[in-house]
Amino acid sequence: MLSMQYGQSALATPIDVYIPDAAELDCPGNVTHGPVTLTAYHPQFDSDRKRDYLDAQHRKLYTLQEYLDNRAPYVTVGMDPDLQLPYGKEACIPELNRHFRRAIRLQVRDTHVDLRGGGYRRVDLCVRTQEDSYDDIVNMLQVTLVL
Repeated sequence: MLSMQYGQSALATPIDVYIPDAAELDCPGNVTHGPVTLTAYHPQFDSDRKRDYLDAQHRKLYTLQEYLDNRAPYVTVGMDPDLQLPYGKEACIPELNRHFRRAIRLQVRDTHVDLRGGGYRRVDLCVRTQEDSYDDIVNMLQVTLVL
């Protein structure tokens, strides 16, 4: 039980906050690429083209915000189609993990003609809305990619 001294406010009470160990935010993987430009895109549900709101295999796009709200098993990312990465390839960006103080599970499940020729130099992260794509953490940030 927490006891308070005379004159101490309730705001001064300690808060039980989980602070992850730095090792928990590291990325497992065999190959590291960098610098990589991180960009964001969002599903366009009002489009007539399913490709604008589904991934490369016509499955739901999972956004960063859904993942952070524990409503998605991973975050969909898009990369250069010429890389021919297997659908669902696990990816990790340590800068995102550190920013959000938790491991962000990324899977390469999408691609776009705009990504062609980018190789491992660009990753497109799925976010909820156009407004979310303006956030500095997902907009033109130079990051490290671990596959």
